[in-house]
Amino acid sequence: MKNLSELKNILLAIHEKDKKQTITALITAEILAILVFGLIGYSIFSGQNGQAPAFVLYILLFLPVGVLIPYLIMLYGAKKRPEKIHDFISRLEKGETVNNVDTYTDYKLTVPLRIIRLRLFPMEYAHVRIGQSRSFFKLPLSAENVQPFKALINQQLPVTSSIGGASANWSSN
Repeated sequence: MKNLSELKNILLAIHEKDKKQTITALITAEILAILVFGLIGYSIFSGQNGQAPAFVLYILLFLPVGVLIPYLIMLYGAKKRPEKIHDFISRLEKGETVNNVDTYTDYKLTVPLRIIRLRLFPMEYAHVRIGQSRSFFKLPLSAENVQPFKALINQQLPVTSSIGGASANWSSN
């Protein structure tokens, strides 16, 4: 990563990878939910002659649909992300400074087993605050691009105009 146009291309490519990963996690979670739904439904209805309370049926029917909700929210956020990437790059091109950068790993699917927690589909994200605004940008990154990303956005752009010629230091008195 050497310039902002290259950064924009990399962020958009990683965004597409993140979107595909979210869809894959959605499909995996839905398959797991349907398997659990089938297992629980079979265990309830095999012992009885179809005499299950109505609220149990509603809970079982909501299970596969309820799994979709967080992934649909993630896909909705991913749909708006290219606009945010373009806005982020345009703000950097205007010379706004980066105030805060936090990077973290987020997992799209976490399966809590009895002893361990199985985490699938990891993705690195950068949470960036730029300029004087209170708005944050959540940008997807790959693990190898975290350090070059931080180095590029923290560069000081050359100042085009300055007030006064010399700087005043306490030691120059």
